[in-house]
Amino acid sequence: MMLLWLLRCSSLFLLTAAFSPWEPCSSSRRHCLRLSSSTNNEDPPPVFPISTRTALVEKAKELDANLAKGAKVGGYSSVGWSNRLGTVLTPASIPGVYTGDREFMWNNIDVSCRMVVIQLANSKDLWVHSPVGLDEPLKEALDKLGTVKYVVSPNYEHLKFAPQWAAAYPDAHMWGCPGLPERMPEVDFAGEIPTQIRPSSWKAAKNDDDVVLANQVNLDNCWDLEEIQPLHIDVEVSPATGKPFFNEVVFFHTPSQTLITTDLYWNYPQADGIPNSHLASTVQEWELAPSLESIPAGSRAFFFAMNRLYLPIYKNVMVTSKDKFQDIIDFIVRKWKATTLIPAHGDLVRGQEVIQQVLKKQLDLKQ
Repeated sequence: MMLLWLLRCSSLFLLTAAFSPWEPCSSSRRHCLRLSSSTNNEDPPPVFPISTRTALVEKAKELDANLAKGAKVGGYSSVGWSNRLGTVLTPASIPGVYTGDREFMWNNIDVSCRMVVIQLANSKDLWVHSPVGLDEPLKEALDKLGTVKYVVSPNYEHLKFAPQWAAAYPDAHMWGCPGLPERMPEVDFAGEIPTQIRPSSWKAAKNDDDVVLANQVNLDNCWDLEEIQPLHIDVEVSPATGKPFFNEVVFFHTPSQTLITTDLYWNYPQADGIPNSHLASTVQEWELAPSLESIPAGSRAFFFAMNRLYLPIYKNVMVTSKDKFQDIIDFIVRKWKATTLIPAHGDLVRGQEVIQQVLKKQLDLKQ
């Protein structure tokens, strides 16, 4: 893959960068950014109401016996930057949004991965996004939440565990991003998310003749496209192949105002181990997202590569339709108005204004 080749070619440079300063915060700034669990009696930031925080903590206790007994971390796995709490599933948004945070090792470097599980409205059905490796503890946790009904592989990179889930849940409907069923004939996909699909509220722009609005398609064995809205990022091409590289579909869970991305946006932590220590206006450390002492050097090198090497190439070389890309990002930022942002890599971001700011900055929204 082009990205992995690029990272290998840059390995010596990246290893040097891993041990160089990483935008450190002063001790006083760190202190003011930290939202410690010891400050329960203080008013939380307005981006994260205390009622929501309390509800999420209680739901976490329902899924993890360690937390229910008063432990600070879960009993599923050891803690690390890719699973700060050590839980099999972590409540993320209200209503009914959970994440499965896992290590994902590449060349002995943890680059992380995150699954999203949503309890669909008015049913006991579950919608699963970017599935991670399936084991017995995860199956048991899912059974507590409902029945796996839809499993979505949202781009060409987040697909490794689709065959495992298809085998484990034969009654579930497997869905893939545009072109994925052809690439993975071993999986019996129920459907392929339409190319250039847009939410029903999309307003046509220039060169939009081929877009497909969600309320104009009739897809068998599909979830409610108004409840979980899809948007195809159909603007990037790999210079090595002349074909889409990620071909990602991003999603917006309407009831919880949650934006879900895989590789369009990431939010890797800083070297200090504090969640979102580089974002002063959002939630940092709290009960379900504790701080760590540090981030491993290999992971920091990978972050550096993604932020400083890959991202400029993606925006300046791989995105071939700049106007269309601007239209897409503008819609995500201004129309969806997410209050929770769940990336597949890195920490969650909370608060409408800060989410808009980070998306504008990382994706170069010009308007």
